[in-house]
Amino acid sequence: MVTISETLSNKERLEKVWHALQAAQQLQEDRLTWGINHVDLYVENIDGDWLEKWGEDEEELSEKLPINS
Repeated sequence: MVTISETLSNKERLEKVWHALQAAQQLQEDRLTWGINHVDLYVENIDGDWLEKWGEDEEELSEKLPINS
C-alpha cells in the first residue's frame, strides 16, 4: 500500500523533472532562435574581465578565514 508521503514525494520528483524538461526545451529554442548569442541570455557579464580576475575572490576569502592549526 502506498502512503500519502510517498505519493507526494513521487509527485514532487515528477514536477522537478517536468521543470527541468521545460528549461531544457527553452534553452534549445533560444539556441535555435539566437544562435551563439543565446549565451548572453544565460550568462551575466560574459564580455567582462572575469577571466583576468579569476581566483581573486578565493584569495580574499582565504585571507579572511581563520587558519585551523
